[in-house]
Amino acid sequence: MKKLANVLIVTVLLFSLPQVVFAAGSSEKSSSSGAASDKKYEINFAIHTNQGTNEYFSIERFKAAVEKGSNGNIQIHLFPGGALGTEMENLEQIKIGTVQMSIFGDNLTSQLATEFDPTVTPFVYPSVEEVYKTWAGPLGNKIKKAIEDRGNQYLVALQKRGARRLTANKPVNSPADLKGIKLRIPEIASWVTVWKGLGALPTPVAWSETYSALQTKIVDAQENPLENIWVAKIYEVNKYVMLTDHLYNVFHWTINKDFYNSLPKEYQTLIMDSAKEATAWGDTQLDTHENDVLNKLKAAGVEVITVDRQKFINEARPFVEQVAKSWDPMAREEISKFFK
Repeated sequence: MKKLANVLIVTVLLFSLPQVVFAAGSSEKSSSSGAASDKKYEINFAIHTNQGTNEYFSIERFKAAVEKGSNGNIQIHLFPGGALGTEMENLEQIKIGTVQMSIFGDNLTSQLATEFDPTVTPFVYPSVEEVYKTWAGPLGNKIKKAIEDRGNQYLVALQKRGARRLTANKPVNSPADLKGIKLRIPEIASWVTVWKGLGALPTPVAWSETYSALQTKIVDAQENPLENIWVAKIYEVNKYVMLTDHLYNVFHWTINKDFYNSLPKEYQTLIMDSAKEATAWGDTQLDTHENDVLNKLKAAGVEVITVDRQKFINEARPFVEQVAKSWDPMAREEISKFFK
């Protein structure tokens, strides 16, 4: 009943907006070769994370730039906090065109480019800079093509996220302390394999339901960047934050392919350039933002534990290699330098 109610709410939200142009019903292909006219376009931007985050400030900056650059001919409606559904539901909405834009964590490529993207597997990459290098190379092009072909969407931009950290209702100082812990994770198969291998009991839970799952003891722990931990008030139900830095990842901004192709070239360029500027700005803000959040967490009574990250990496390696067996050879070659 709860799932049905959520579907009905999303449907009402989507179809009650005035004058929304939905991509699936658009036939504006002919306009893409010419200059922008006074035709109006509206973009529903689904955001599964909350307001007050670095990515949300970046999206607000993007919205302002696009609306100004189009002289108001493009209007962007923001739906943060999972207002239009979970991240997985947003993925399907973008694919069919009932939502024009969204921002995804690791679910995007885990679902659409499973064999090509090693950047979304825990305990592999040593820094976000190395993640960006993968995206800028030949493997990155394969990932983008898979997103387009399998998800009916284009990658608009990448945005740096803070490293993912573990939180729990007890201290976790080493991999041995993970044994038997019910760990909330997204619905990503490779994460299940790795965390289960380390002794945890992986439990997929939607991000919007994570706080209540921790509060009611359905799960004991979760993992996320610091600002998600702060904004979603995870610190109220998990008093320990472990600086595991187990995944340096990025947000993936995408746009429905049909909608994008329906836009005049001028607006296509405006969207891409504005997203590039907004995410670059967000990248410059993140470190300061994270430091502020870490201080707030400490002030709120959270115990921050610095762990031996290499010990976790060593323990996780056999399970990462197990996951890698299903990858494209190019993906396995991409990460071989980290396995030496």
